[in-house]
Amino acid sequence: MSSAFDFPGGIYPPQRKQRSNQAALIEAPLPSRVALPLLQHSGKPATPCVTSGDLVKVGSVIAKREGLISCDLHASISGTVMEVTATQVVIESDGKDTWQRLPAMDWHSVEPYQLLSRLNESGIVGLGGAGFPTHIKARVMEQHAIHTLVINAAECEPYITADDLTLRSYPAEVLEGAQIMAKLCAAERIIIGIEDNKPDAIEALQNALTPSLPIPIELSIIATRYPSGGERQLIKKLLNVNVPSDGLPADVGVLCHNPGTLLAILHAVRDGQPLVSRVVTLTGEAIEHPGNRWIRLGTSVREVLEQAGINLSGPNQSKLHQVIQGGPMMGTPLLTLDSPVTKLTNCLIAATLEELPPAPTEVPCIRCGECESVCPVALLPQQLHWYARAKDDDKLERYHLFDCIECGACSYVCPSHIPLVADYREAKSRIRIQRIETAKAEHARHRFEFRQARLAREEAEKKARREARQAQNRRSPTQASSSSEAIDLRGLRIAHAAAKASVKKAEKTLARVAQQDPNQSLDDLEMQLATAQENLRAAELQLAQAREQQPSKESP
Repeated sequence: MSSAFDFPGGIYPPQRKQRSNQAALIEAPLPSRVALPLLQHSGKPATPCVTSGDLVKVGSVIAKREGLISCDLHASISGTVMEVTATQVVIESDGKDTWQRLPAMDWHSVEPYQLLSRLNESGIVGLGGAGFPTHIKARVMEQHAIHTLVINAAECEPYITADDLTLRSYPAEVLEGAQIMAKLCAAERIIIGIEDNKPDAIEALQNALTPSLPIPIELSIIATRYPSGGERQLIKKLLNVNVPSDGLPADVGVLCHNPGTLLAILHAVRDGQPLVSRVVTLTGEAIEHPGNRWIRLGTSVREVLEQAGINLSGPNQSKLHQVIQGGPMMGTPLLTLDSPVTKLTNCLIAATLEELPPAPTEVPCIRCGECESVCPVALLPQQLHWYARAKDDDKLERYHLFDCIECGACSYVCPSHIPLVADYREAKSRIRIQRIETAKAEHARHRFEFRQARLAREEAEKKARREARQAQNRRSPTQASSSSEAIDLRGLRIAHAAAKASVKKAEKTLARVAQQDPNQSLDDLEMQLATAQENLRAAELQLAQAREQQPSKESP
């Protein structure tokens, strides 16, 4: 067991993993109909590329990525496209399960750009819950030097056992997927962080570790504590490195992936299989047959629960109180059972009223400090609570609200039953909206300045031509030609400087907006940048041609 370092806080809620980790991982029955949301990832929704009546196979692209941060979407069953809306694509199965795979690829011999292209084509996102497009995350090596790839197998939240069963069933495949990512980001080593409550998965990994692996892998077994699976917390636990406030693991040379994502990467590269299904934990006291299943994306939760033994129209219906997507700490209750399984669905908890009762009535804060003692990010939850309710956004940002990982530990221990995380989420949403409005205003200002620079360039060019004509009328032909060329060079220099300033301003604005909110539409800004770059290239070409024609008059 290797656990030399530690992070602050943390709690020990009941694990409740035994109900779902006793049965073997199996394939769920093929659904007769799927509804595939166009937004199953961070960023912008994908854009449909099929229409009603189209015939598709499993793996056919039905929606293409849109914008800088987005992801392709593939058909999870073969059949007929029945409906295409602004939010989803509905497919009716033909019962044949016919596949359309990409060409198989030997990752040992291909170039990194080919691996990036395959990840992009396969629609893979982080399957731990965040859903960030993997092909974007893999490009981190273009801006950061990565020395360590961390396999985040902690799976610390109660109930969830999807990664546990994935590692038991496919240990060698997960490690091979890690080798692919390590090669892609040029990592020098791989560390597996796994909690000690998964003895079968640990044994499977130990058996799969061999000295012949291209990049060395270390298995680090850590004590069970929530939320050790948070990226910052796991990196601190394994490497004793602190990810900076408002920073990313890549800032300290680390890249994190969970086992499910690494398995999907291997399937995409080695087998040419896009992301069309995932492992989902089905658990909760209302389920008769709990366990983990491979479920096709787009399958309705209602159908999944009925297959797991819940009779939603019979006597078991009274036992089902609520269904939570995700874990009990960070998951969200589903408003309808007709919701589909998506790339972000790692667990479905069908809970009874006795199992997960409603939260008690909130009472005033007694300032006990329990929330501060369990915060894994070492924040001040009590102060954040007050500032959130007072809508004091300046102090919220000063107290690092956005470092909160919304793990729910503070709410869990609060004796006053204050929904602290709900307060933080509301405050974050409000601040994000304000940032978007500020970005829009900045965008408008940038467009105005861009237009002013363009008008100034055009006016300078007109003035240069006008002065050249005037000089030609006043002087001899030889003198007029010389003056005209000099004045033209001056105007072209002005135009070149204005175009260069426009490009820099457009790049700065685009980078700032993309960093503040990845979900913000960047189409206009990207178009402005492209236009500014085109204007700059034209100005550079005109200036270079003028200098070639008059080399003796151009200063060095």
